[in-house]
Amino acid sequence: MPDARVILPLLIFFAMGGATLWLLWRVVVAGGRARRDAASGHAAAEIARRAEVLVGELLVTVDEVRRRQIRPEEAASSLAASHDALGRHVSEATALTGGGPWAGNAAALVGDLERAQRAIELVAHGSELLSDMAGGDWGEGETSVKRGYLNLVHAREAIHERRETIVLSSQVRRSSLIG
Repeated sequence: MPDARVILPLLIFFAMGGATLWLLWRVVVAGGRARRDAASGHAAAEIARRAEVLVGELLVTVDEVRRRQIRPEEAASSLAASHDALGRHVSEATALTGGGPWAGNAAALVGDLERAQRAIELVAHGSELLSDMAGGDWGEGETSVKRGYLNLVHAREAIHERRETIVLSSQVRRSSLIG
């Protein structure tokens, strides 16, 4: 039978090694989760920033249509491209809604992006009506463009606020992990 003077140090050695390995494993798992969460937050903020810039640039074009500085046909390609780009942003943001700490903000961002898409569709509808009318009664077409413009303004503001919320939440999470 082995001596207790040999077994006791071996047991202590293996116990300390096991505890060290368990602690190291926890740090790696928790650190990986924190990195994934931070990456998701950064991705959501980046999607919101790109969408905000896109809608801001589109607002200039829609304002020119609204003020009759350009013909509605000239804005059609810009409207379609912006609608498609927002669709891609919706897809990217939807991928972030699967779970984790950013799921709620990502879902709200998806709603804001879809709101902007609906506004673009309203502007496109109004532009079609305006281009069909040759200088006559602008009526519904002009109203659709104006409402779509205002909806785009509100959608851009909502996207901006969502981005600020995501960035602020990210900073709070980072400081809570550090502190």
